[in-house]
Amino acid sequence: MKDIRKIVLILFALIIANYSGIVSAQTPVNEIVSAHISKNIVVAGESVWFSVLATGVDKKIYSKIAYAELVDKNGQAVAQTILNLEAGSSEGYLEIPTQLNSDHYLFRFYTRISPFGENSGVFNQFITVINPNKPPKKQNSRNINDDNGFKKPVFAELSDRKQINPNAEVIIPLPESEISNPFSISVSLKNPYLPESFQGYSDRRIYKKPLDPENIIPEPFGHIIWAKNLNPEIDTTETFFLSAHGGQSILISAKPNEKGDLFFELGALKDYDFFIIQSSNIEKQLNLTPKSPFLEFEFQDDFVFPDLVIEEKDKPFLQDLITSSQVNSYFYEVTSSEFNPVVAGFLADRTYYLNDYNRFDNISTTLKEYVPEVWVRRQDKKTLFKVLNNPLNSVFEENPLIIIDAMPVFDVDDLAEFDPKNIQRLEVLTREFILNDDKFSGVISFSSFENDFGGFELPEHALYFNYTEIQKPRKLPSPHFNDNLEDPNFPDFRSTLYWNYQGTSSDNLLFYTSEIKGEYEALISKVGEGGVLEFLKIPLTIHD
Repeated sequence: MKDIRKIVLILFALIIANYSGIVSAQTPVNEIVSAHISKNIVVAGESVWFSVLATGVDKKIYSKIAYAELVDKNGQAVAQTILNLEAGSSEGYLEIPTQLNSDHYLFRFYTRISPFGENSGVFNQFITVINPNKPPKKQNSRNINDDNGFKKPVFAELSDRKQINPNAEVIIPLPESEISNPFSISVSLKNPYLPESFQGYSDRRIYKKPLDPENIIPEPFGHIIWAKNLNPEIDTTETFFLSAHGGQSILISAKPNEKGDLFFELGALKDYDFFIIQSSNIEKQLNLTPKSPFLEFEFQDDFVFPDLVIEEKDKPFLQDLITSSQVNSYFYEVTSSEFNPVVAGFLADRTYYLNDYNRFDNISTTLKEYVPEVWVRRQDKKTLFKVLNNPLNSVFEENPLIIIDAMPVFDVDDLAEFDPKNIQRLEVLTREFILNDDKFSGVISFSSFENDFGGFELPEHALYFNYTEIQKPRKLPSPHFNDNLEDPNFPDFRSTLYWNYQGTSSDNLLFYTSEIKGEYEALISKVGEGGVLEFLKIPLTIHD
């Protein structure tokens, strides 16, 4: 990780200051969002895998980011994640919180523009969560009619129910004409608790309209941080700096519009842990708040969740389900990978690795002794750093942009006395530097060994905040969730037997059954007309 932890300054052609004006003037794109969930019954604490597809009705790709949420019957999100889309699709997972009550929940998928187009811009599907420590709450008896906003199951059954044995290899011939280039394939335990009319999926029509049009924020290049300047008087010339910190550190700037909206575009950056926001007006206390990237939805008044009813006869089924969840986390571990580092922008004219020199106990002396491109001066009892203007063979009159691990530093006096013992590298740009619509008289950039500012304190008026991370890729050991299928002594209690994201067309579906008996479903999703996923189903029964 350390070899990719470097400072990167991203230059954007888009002028973020006018971003909201561009957004509000746009006609919403008709973007279709569909998803395939690996299973729709799960024990609290497990992970549910899914694939998501987001494309325009014209088959063009408009969004690089998608959002997934698990929602309770009150419309409150209980789990959320942000997904990176590659060519309009992504594989992801959602960890089901351990504190949830046993109940039905709604899995929701969308992009930041899809809900503002046609009804197919939001994909909703029910799943059932079982928590052995939190049984379902007593429900009021309600009559749930078929007209509940959910589409009837649209599964086309490829065959009659197949009877298969536990711990067996299963090969099911598939008609190539029906499943050419399937999007995803899953084989999992059937959910016996969802009423038949709730086993399909729904679109945007279960929500009230309209959504706030100010929330239309296209993300064609990557994720956008939306913040709000809450000062009563908005200065549209004031520059705000957002530095993102994690696997890499980058610096982004934006100016507020007349309503105080700020839009910081992360572009290709996906790996971050936290953010710091500062203002070019260093004397002013920040009155700014980041906005949630997740949209706010409100159910239609007549939309209801089905009740979860568990009976004594369900005990063997639930015991198997709970056993499966406990074993999966131990035997079927997944591996995680990192995002590729961003390569962009800032190319220094001169680089100094401080371990190549004798160390001094402050930045000021280090610059004086080793860095001829920077002049250190005192004026009005203040320390000034001036950078050589190399193209004109002179010295810049204005202050340079000074950063530590991409975080801007405006108080030069504090920096001048700072001990650089934890600073690895110093880079100097001896030319004019343009960041969006701001110009700087050169750049002085410090990089620490651990990407932790080298111990330099957070500026007094800086705003530090955590933020929902873009989900990092994870990889299963095999599409069967089990990498030890050939070992007869290996305990196998899978309730999800197979998951293959972006499977390819094949004459056969090959999977292996586990020791858990009961009714299963093999689902194959494919992109149908209009870009919406269609599902093909094969009912299965595992018995002795």
